[in-house]
Amino acid sequence: MILIVQNNEEYNNDLRSMILAFFPQEKIKGIRPVTAAQISREMHEEISFMVTAIFSEEETWLKLEKDGAVKESAVISGNYKNKKSFRNRFKLAVYKMLCDYTGRKLPWGCLTGVRPTKIAMAGFMAGKSKDDIIDDYQRIYEVSFPKAKLAAEVAEYERELISEIDSEKDYCLYVGIPFCPSRCLYCSFTSYPIELYKDSVGKYLDALIKELQYISYTCRNKRLIAIYIGGGTPTSLESNELDRLLSEIEKYFDLSQLKEYTVEAGRPDSITEEKLKVMKEKGVTRISINPQTMNDDTLKLIGRRHTAEQTMDAFYTARRLGFDNINMDLIAGLPGEDIYHMKHTTGLIRELKPDSITVHSLAVKRAANLKQEMDTYYEMLGNDTDKMLGQVNLTARGMGLKPYYLYRQKNISGNLENIGYAVKGKECSYNILIMEEKTDIFAAGAGASTKILRLSEGKVARVDRAENVKNVDEYIMRIDEMIERKEKLLQSKEA
Repeated sequence: MILIVQNNEEYNNDLRSMILAFFPQEKIKGIRPVTAAQISREMHEEISFMVTAIFSEEETWLKLEKDGAVKESAVISGNYKNKKSFRNRFKLAVYKMLCDYTGRKLPWGCLTGVRPTKIAMAGFMAGKSKDDIIDDYQRIYEVSFPKAKLAAEVAEYERELISEIDSEKDYCLYVGIPFCPSRCLYCSFTSYPIELYKDSVGKYLDALIKELQYISYTCRNKRLIAIYIGGGTPTSLESNELDRLLSEIEKYFDLSQLKEYTVEAGRPDSITEEKLKVMKEKGVTRISINPQTMNDDTLKLIGRRHTAEQTMDAFYTARRLGFDNINMDLIAGLPGEDIYHMKHTTGLIRELKPDSITVHSLAVKRAANLKQEMDTYYEMLGNDTDKMLGQVNLTARGMGLKPYYLYRQKNISGNLENIGYAVKGKECSYNILIMEEKTDIFAAGAGASTKILRLSEGKVARVDRAENVKNVDEYIMRIDEMIERKEKLLQSKEA
């Protein structure tokens, strides 16, 4: 356990995030200074080390103690209440202190946010050159040169891809199908075993279609530019159920302005030729066939009920039926895997030649089985994640794919990143838009989150959200309430 002692919790999340970046599996307990002296001897034995932050309007004191001895310390000048000028300096001081204590540095330095490209985007908007932006990443945040260069490259590409988006008129549609053939070890999404919920699928689609009808009417004067059907695994639906859903979307929405229409087919064991034909006939332009790894032993370990051979069969079937925009998801850092497993995976991916690859660094989420069973799997988590990302980068660029999409998550392996590569013209606009918050995203389904932009003088002032309940049965019973939540959100926007 790591103990945090603070006299003010204004920067509590920043402090915790920075510590967890170095010690992802440690528990953190926060206390006030007045309580620190009362810690029992038994509790001291449970503490790995203690970080103290004492804030004042003149300067802030930091120290790191282990076994009662001060190991590292720092002083930050300036008023902590001036968050705009103080926050980055505080995070950098904590980062340097932890670097000195552990003897290691992190690829993304003291950056802990979800969108590292946001800094580059702001730099380009301010007229800075790419080299100046890379220098800012290194100087202000101590980001490594390879990561700084990657962030600037992705941001430059994103700007080009979303340059014609109209934030007032355009919108995206997300449709959530919260069913899967089985639950993966690392999964934290809203997902329910399809075998247990077969009798509820029809009622779920009834509620989902009702919500979609509301969205189509509400957005009748806007331009739908991207549809993303995710989950869960949308192809866990039977072909007739999938046909019903796609037919209703076709019936209620104007699809003439779509830039892309994605169905996350996901699990190869849920894909059939009949389902692929339904998607093709209904105008789906982009699908994901996601192996995560091409190593069969790992697939068994993480609860994926398919083999690498099934992945390849599903891919070749989709190509034969005319799908010319196929994405494949991979995960770097899976239990029991190292760089050699990733080389095997990328070798087979190179043979398939997908149009895009999305690689995720393993994130140990609180709601995932992996987190609950960490004692079992902790020793199987290696230190090769960044090397594995490098292997995917090498493979993707060798296939003519460019990085176009980059984001990070909490509790991500090695404090690293998730990144999408694509052939020119086969990028997923939805992925960029949900990160860069350039359009309204109306979302339907259990666990789906609608995001509405609040614009001021043509710029996004803030993003408001309406969340749907995650439980399938609750969603079905409370569908009118889900619709009402959106209606209230939109009414507050007009007011």
